[in-house]
Amino acid sequence: MTNYYYLASDQKLGLGNASLDFVETEPWMIPGFDYPVQREIFNGVEKEWELRELLQYIRNYTAPHKVCSVQVAHLINSNLVELSVQKKSSLQLHEIVDPKQLMLQEGHMLTINKVPISQ
Repeated sequence: MTNYYYLASDQKLGLGNASLDFVETEPWMIPGFDYPVQREIFNGVEKEWELRELLQYIRNYTAPHKVCSVQVAHLINSNLVELSVQKKSSLQLHEIVDPKQLMLQEGHMLTINKVPISQ
């Protein structure tokens, strides 16, 4: 069994940088996701620097869009257990003030919505 972070979005995800072990996948659906999964992060995201890199990736990716959504889930990939989301939560991108907010328990998914901020 291996820990993975899966990323899906309503827009095409970019490649990112080489500091996280991103793997581009053909878009496919995992039960519980609203959008096709486009990226995997092998061995998950556990260290503080990895969380910072993931948040920076999400901010960079969403920068050119006024409105978009990114879904991030921590799932175990195993031949013994079917991939599926057990618990969902959501945040607006501007509400993420600490990269540790991206630390997810196994089976959890976070939907991050970028929306225009009222002045």
